[in-house]
Amino acid sequence: MTSKTDFDATNHFGDKHASVYDEKIRKVIRGYSEMHDLTYYLLKDNLTENAKILVVGIGTGHEAVTYAENQEGWHIIGVDPTPEMVKSSTNKIIQLGLADKIDVVEGKVDKLKENNFDAATSILVMQFLKDNGDKEAYLQDISAKLKKGAKFVLIDLEGEKDSEKFNLLLSAWKSHQYNTRDDKEQIDKDFEHVDADLQFIPGERIVDLLQITGFTNVCKFYQSYLFGGYIAEKA
Repeated sequence: MTSKTDFDATNHFGDKHASVYDEKIRKVIRGYSEMHDLTYYLLKDNLTENAKILVVGIGTGHEAVTYAENQEGWHIIGVDPTPEMVKSSTNKIIQLGLADKIDVVEGKVDKLKENNFDAATSILVMQFLKDNGDKEAYLQDISAKLKKGAKFVLIDLEGEKDSEKFNLLLSAWKSHQYNTRDDKEQIDKDFEHVDADLQFIPGERIVDLLQITGFTNVCKFYQSYLFGGYIAEKA
């Protein structure tokens, strides 16, 4: 199944999705919490106590809050083009008393005035961009904001559609969903969205794009069905 029109992630993550995202994402991605734990400890082990971190696609703020609550000296700047997500994350940050440690900016990375970040993360964002130059431009924009030697964590859906490996992991993921969630109709809609709107590329292509856009020492650290996580370094 293919999309009849270009998918708009900003509209997709509007009011309805922003309000239920935190609860639903944990059901859809088994290992979601562990994914963030692994990312946090990779950053913690490689950054100073006063690091400045760019979170691309701050969403509802879970990731940024995790860093701020665990690292007193870290300062986090999160960007997101979706007004509802910016509102959701800002409210959460204020309620938790973390507004002095996390800034939220509505927009995309290339419009951000700040630079010289010690690290950046992009979790479940690039998968919405086509590999027609958009993915490369996105990574280049992030790379341009980082110091030399800065760490970058990228987690995305990946795979070569219709390959044996892809179908194996997709089938298991679907089976897991049908056996752990009650709403079969909604699960079917979710996978129609995955098929029509997510821009899959193989892991090898992700590594290639990272290298093209100024990253080196690329290391895969996470896999959960079709979700893959990488850490790299700004060359």
